Amino acid sequence: MNKETIHVFDAYGTLFDIDSACRNLEKELGSDWNKLSTIWRQKQLEYSWLRNSMNKYISFWEITKNALDYAMKVLEIKNKNIKIKLLDLYFKIESYKEVYKFLTKLKKLNYKTCILSNGSLDMLNAAIKNSNLEKIIDKVISVEKCKRFKPSKEVYKLIIDEFNVKKEEVIFFSSNSWDIHGASNFGLKTVWVNRQKKTDDYLPGMANYEVRSLEQFYINYSKEQNLQLEI
Repeated sequence: MNKETIHVFDAYGTLFDIDSACRNLEKELGSDWNKLSTIWRQKQLEYSWLRNSMNKYISFWEITKNALDYAMKVLEIKNKNIKIKLLDLYFKIESYKEVYKFLTKLKKLNYKTCILSNGSLDMLNAAIKNSNLEKIIDKVISVEKCKRFKPSKEVYKLIIDEFNVKKEEVIFFSSNSWDIHGASNFGLKTVWVNRQKKTDDYLPGMANYEVRSLEQFYINYSKEQNLQLEI
């Protein structure tokens, strides 16, 4: 892997912990916090895919709010203060512990780093600031530019247009199997950060690498890529 390789990261579930908002309100939510987080995330994704199919784009923040309304209705949670707190926590969502150290290492090696996300720019910038990642992420690209959600090819093409590079000069990291298939189908090299050991999807494309964490990718493959990187 040469220095021209652009390291591109999905945001939610890859760099940022999608369960952190509900987990931080465990006292208020009780044992339902995990169930709420799961329904919220699944409906968030479903709404993005369905709106792609319907050609009815709205911002990912609006989708996030709609998905939370649905999840709370399913679980019969009617506390408006909890909703406000959850949205505030999600807007400035926490990163996984390994992320800062990992991106710092890439920065020291002069690799370009980029976020490519369904998230709106205001959401992404708030999350980046909250985790002190501003100086170690070179570029943030939101689907707001094309008004399509992943896994549409128009989204992955934003990377090629932004950096004026060939597809083989990009390596794409995501925790979402369907996102990996989308990026691979477009022609990018992919790393599936399969944190929760989920089952792979039956879709076009495939992961070039599957790892349990960002750290593991370079621990396992640094020799193969002739990298001098210690995590």
